[in-house]
Amino acid sequence: MRSDLARLIGGALAMSLLLAAVGLAALWTDRRDRVRHESDVATGGVGARAIPIMTANGCSGCHTIPGVPGAQGQVGPRLDGSLAGRVYIGGVLANNPENLIRWIRSAREINPHTAMPSMRITDQQARDIAAYLYGLR
Repeated sequence: MRSDLARLIGGALAMSLLLAAVGLAALWTDRRDRVRHESDVATGGVGARAIPIMTANGCSGCHTIPGVPGAQGQVGPRLDGSLAGRVYIGGVLANNPENLIRWIRSAREINPHTAMPSMRITDQQARDIAAYLYGLR
């Protein structure tokens, strides 16, 4: 009798923990999707297209970027969830989507002394990269 009660309580506790875990996973997924959507809208890009663009243009050689294979570079700043909270881009531009897109495309035209090369990619490709980077928050 006592054993049946213990099993019942144990089962109810296990079910409660499982439901809590599923609920937290759903909230996390919803938040991640919302952040990515907001980043896409703010930049006019599609973050989901950015990884092949960054890989083809060597971003991983200089930056550590979560989600980009091989992106463990130490030359430039780490491009992670903290990017959206930074005050400046490249130390000279206010951090906003349009400036980040400009910086990605034409860093040396903005600051000739930066180690960041001008990427010579299309405006849309820069928007896709910006969407991805802002979506990491």
